[in-house]
Amino acid sequence: LGQTYTCAHVGAPLKNCGNNAFSSNFRRLLSSNEKHMPAMSDPQIESALKDLMAASWSELPHSLLEEAKKAVSKSTDDAAGQEALKNVFRAAEACEEFGGVLVTLRMALDDLCGLTGENVGPLPGYVEDAVKSTYNRYMTYLESFGPDEHILRKKVENELGTK
Repeated sequence: LGQTYTCAHVGAPLKNCGNNAFSSNFRRLLSSNEKHMPAMSDPQIESALKDLMAASWSELPHSLLEEAKKAVSKSTDDAAGQEALKNVFRAAEACEEFGGVLVTLRMALDDLCGLTGENVGPLPGYVEDAVKSTYNRYMTYLESFGPDEHILRKKVENELGTK
């Protein structure tokens, strides 16, 4: 709601694009009100944030954690950048921990099904409860992101979606 979509190639309104499944003139759409990270004046904070966003959050490298901790704890005038870095840092740590839960759950499901799926059957109640609980935690976490944290939410979805 409230978003304006345009054709990526000319900026033409959507209705002039020929953008439907049967059109031979299919174009990729771009959202015109996409939220981005706040502008940062401190290069150390910006570097730490970009490094965190670029890294895989499965196992965060120690050097990256130290860089982020140093940038978060330093004295700076860039309060908005520091707050954004704190949010990304917390999300990365949460994803690393929750990713471990997802991998453990997937391994339990694999053990129940057998190597080639030969033991497929109804899930035991405790496993079904664990799957539902994990899904609810995941959805609650995604819903906790504000409208200005769209990029961070997408990063979390991508990181946890690979588990």
